[in-house]
Amino acid sequence: MSELLTKVKANLILEHTADDALIERFITAAVSYAESYQHIQEGYYTENTMPATTEQAVIMLATHFY
Repeated sequence: MSELLTKVKANLILEHTADDALIERFITAAVSYAESYQHIQEGYYTENTMPATTEQAVIMLATHFY
């Protein structure tokens, strides 16, 4: 389980794994949105560390999508 998936599920207070694939897609969309908003290349955060503020925004946005 990815670190972001763990954090999003904790934010949702969600213990089951039935929706993990769906939540992963929401995380992907949230990261893409963050990269676009910050005017950085797509996929930037796959190779670079995500700042804590961006990570929290991604967690909140993925939670909202769910």
